[in-house]
Amino acid sequence: AVVSTQSTGDPNLPVWPKQFRWSYGGIPAGYSCVQINEPSDPNTWQDNYFCWEQHCSNPGFRWSYGGAISGMRCTRVVEPSDPYDWHDNYLCVPRSSDYHFTWAYGTSMRPAGKSCIQWLEPSDKKHTWADNYLCGNTGMGPSYDLEAENSA
Repeated sequence: AVVSTQSTGDPNLPVWPKQFRWSYGGIPAGYSCVQINEPSDPNTWQDNYFCWEQHCSNPGFRWSYGGAISGMRCTRVVEPSDPYDWHDNYLCVPRSSDYHFTWAYGTSMRPAGKSCIQWLEPSDKKHTWADNYLCGNTGMGPSYDLEAENSA
């Protein structure tokens, strides 16, 4: 039950969160993605993707809807209010990855000092997916000068 992407090893990795986005309606133009799906959930999760700008290197993300992936560092993606098997889903990165994510299934759980991207599936209205976030340190990925970005 694993969906994977391949890492190119290229140092041109996307910068968090600037060069990432969530899509609940297919792969957006100009992006490469890993599919985020829970086949047990009937609420149109099959067209959901976590994406990065296409010109960037593939960060080596893998998604599993059946447990953590051996040999990778995984972040559990859970929504306790959703009855459709959202207890064993993981977004995984290579162990050597600079990306260190945390998951928040409620707005109040968002970690202070981190940048978050909302994961929303509007068709899944009953199961509180309106307040779920993948969070990480701003600027994760390659070397990135945030001061230069902010002063531009």
